[in-house]
Amino acid sequence: MNNTNNIDANLVVKSLNQKLQDANYVAAIWEAKATQLEQENSQLKSQLEELKKQNDGKEAE
Repeated sequence: MNNTNNIDANLVVKSLNQKLQDANYVAAIWEAKATQLEQENSQLKSQLEELKKQNDGKEAE
């Protein structure tokens, strides 16, 4: 009986470890996507500021 419990516990541990690995993989993907979006946001903000400066220059003419 004890051996069966050990086998069951090992299966549970293996299953939980696999789920943890899957979750870590998904988290890494989302973290990479978040970093990409932050970089794109920064670039867009810079472009917006440049366009505002150009627009302000045209209005001054």
